[in-house]
Order: sequence, then structure tokens, then C-alpha cells
Amino acid sequence: MKKTPPNRRGITFEVGAQLEARDSLKNWYAANIEKIDYEDEKVLIHYRQWSHRYDEWFDWASPYLRPLERIQLRREGLQDDCTIPKVLASWSDCRFYPAKVLAVNKDGGSSYTVKFYDGVIQTVKGIHVKPFIKEVRELFLRFRPNKSISKGRGVGRG
Repeated sequence: MKKTPPNRRGITFEVGAQLEARDSLKNWYAANIEKIDYEDEKVLIHYRQWSHRYDEWFDWASPYLRPLERIQLRREGLQDDCTIPKVLASWSDCRFYPAKVLAVNKDGGSSYTVKFYDGVIQTVKGIHVKPFIKEVRELFLRFRPNKSISKGRGVGRG
């Protein structure tokens, strides 16, 4: 009987799948699954941009394996996708607007599906997403147009 790998969120146990693995020096690196040993419940991990002589076998339930998306999110200053409440995402006018990340797309974490506050859902490249930090939020709330401006009335000079 063939054993099946555990169901781990964000990790697909198949040859060529991308993930992040921790080496013996306790550093995390982007990696690929090279082989799967169903009898011993292990996967052979190849660290990308490293020689194959550094490949390592891991138990497939090892805590030293995690989804690859975290690398891209960390580079962008974001947290794990289940805890990303708000970001600033670029719109077609090249300005950044508040949005919520709905998903990290399966293209290696280089794009996100976001929902802007006006309800529009759009796919945005990772370079067009920034963390929505408190200072930026306060500026947005301070300088967003009030209802009289959005209805077409100008601001009177005093």
C-alpha cells in the first residue's frame, strides 16, 4: 500500500514543487522537491541556486519545510496571507490605494489577487503591493476627499 504525504497548507508534495526549506545551519532557502520516498515518508530537497551536493532528505512532516509564498511576502514587508488585513496596491493610474489581499497566486508569489475598498477585484504584481502601515493609513484618512468634494463641489477659499 502506497503511503500518502500529509495535507499541509501551501505545500504540494510532488516532484518539482516549490517550497522553502531550512538547512543544517538554520537558514531558510527557496527549494524544490527532487524525489519522494513514499516508503520512508521523506522528500529530497534541492536548494535553488546551490549545487546538488547540498540536497537533503526531510521527513515530509518536518517543521523545516514551509510554503514558498512566505519568502515573497517577507520581501514585500507583509505577513502570512491569512493575517494580511490591508495593503496598498497600485491601480491603473499608478497610484496606490488601500486593498485587501484575497490570495497569493500560484506563480511563485509574484502576484496577488486584491480587493480594493471600492469592491473592484484585480490581480496585481508583487512589485505593485506595499504594506499598509499605520502612518500611511493615517495620511490616507486625513487627505481622502470628503463627500462634498466627491460630489463635484469645489473647496471654497477662505
